[in-house]
Amino acid sequence: MFRYAISLIFLALLAFGCNQESNLVSPQDTVNSNQVVNEPNWVTLPVTKSLKKDVSVSKMIYGNDESLLEINTGYPGGPFGWISITANARFQRYSFSGSRYTTMSINDENGTASFSPSGTFSKPVIYNLTIMGVDLSKVNPSTVTFVYMAEDGKYYKAAYDYIYVEKQSGKLQIVNARLPHFSRYGFVN
Repeated sequence: MFRYAISLIFLALLAFGCNQESNLVSPQDTVNSNQVVNEPNWVTLPVTKSLKKDVSVSKMIYGNDESLLEINTGYPGGPFGWISITANARFQRYSFSGSRYTTMSINDENGTASFSPSGTFSKPVIYNLTIMGVDLSKVNPSTVTFVYMAEDGKYYKAAYDYIYVEKQSGKLQIVNARLPHFSRYGFVN
């Protein structure tokens, strides 16, 4: 019972801390290579009134097992009539010790991903995200990159295999991003 009470208190504190306003959706600068910026120029997605700002999934993750957090959702909107968001975070075996009740949230305004609780990993979490059906007409595919917020509050380019930007299908995708710690991650232009 004590463990449950502590877990509930921790989740309440986490929810309070994550709900503070932080200017993450007021784009001002871009990120090139490992350049540091305070507020990146997020790639924006259409929003629908029927969907909340964040789509989330939570699960108990055990560090000595391989585990997967997944989101697969869609909603009407965008120039193609339907927007889909598919994301997964794969925890490698022995990526951390113990267990963590872990949450992955995708913001439907800009596709940023937030993870909690905070922590680092001995083996990175492998993250994939595909967003389909969005208007990418104002996005320059050659300048899109994937960044994360570091402990200093600045953004840096994340390690990943590929980024796909397909204007003709409205597809934005990150393949095998390696997350060494939990933070906020997203596409910038």
